[in-house]
Amino acid sequence: MEALRKVALAYYNSGTDEERRLFNQFFQSMDKDGNRRVSYREFADFMSLQAHDENMRTRDFFDKLNINRSGGLDSMEVLTLYYILKSGRPICGQCKTFVTNEYFTCMKCFERQTAAYSICLKCFRDKGGLDHNHARSYFVDNFSLLESLRKKPLPNHQVSSRITPSQRADTSRPDHSGSPSNTPAVGRVSSRITPSQRTATSRPDHSGSPSNTPAVGRVSLTKL
Repeated sequence: MEALRKVALAYYNSGTDEERRLFNQFFQSMDKDGNRRVSYREFADFMSLQAHDENMRTRDFFDKLNINRSGGLDSMEVLTLYYILKSGRPICGQCKTFVTNEYFTCMKCFERQTAAYSICLKCFRDKGGLDHNHARSYFVDNFSLLESLRKKPLPNHQVSSRITPSQRADTSRPDHSGSPSNTPAVGRVSSRITPSQRTATSRPDHSGSPSNTPAVGRVSLTKL
C-alpha cells in the first residue's frame, strides 16, 4: 500500500489546481465531522453510499489504508483510496482481496470488453481450479497486458481503408528516387477515438459503472 500512496501523491503533486480541488472535495465528503480524519464509520458509510465494491468496505481494507495505524485516515491515506478507486485497481476475482502489486488479467474477457477479471499472483500460481470460465492460458500479467496494447491496436480502434485522392495519386506513381517513401500505408490503423469508443475502452471502476478515462493520453487525477 505504501507504493500506491507514493503513486497517488506523485499524481497529486503534478496535478492542476482543479484536480486538487476535486480531491479535497472527495475528502470532505468522507470527513463528515470535519476533524480532518476519516473514521472507520465515516469510511464504511461513504463506501456503502457510493456503492463501491463490498470487498473495499471492510475493516481489513480500511486498516491496510491506515498506514500510520492511527485508527483514522488522514488526507494522504484518503488520497491513496482516491487513486485506487479512480484508477480501477482490481480486487482478486479468486480470493477477493485487494491487489496491491502485480496481477494477472483474463485476455478473453478484456478483448471482449466484458467486465475485467483479474487475479493476484498467489491465486495464479495456485494449482487449484479457477472460479472463472477461461483457463490460465488466457491470463497475462499487468505489464504484459500494457505491452500488448502498445504493439497492437485496441479492439475498438477501427482500420481505415479510405484513401484520399492525393494518396491515390501518390501510390499510383512509382518512386525511383531510392529514398524511403512517405506514402501512408493502405488500411493503416486510425488512432482517432470517438467519445463512444473512449467510454468503451475505459476500464470499469469499482462502482460497477465505466470510467471515463481515455485509453490514450496523459493520466491525471481528474481523468482517472
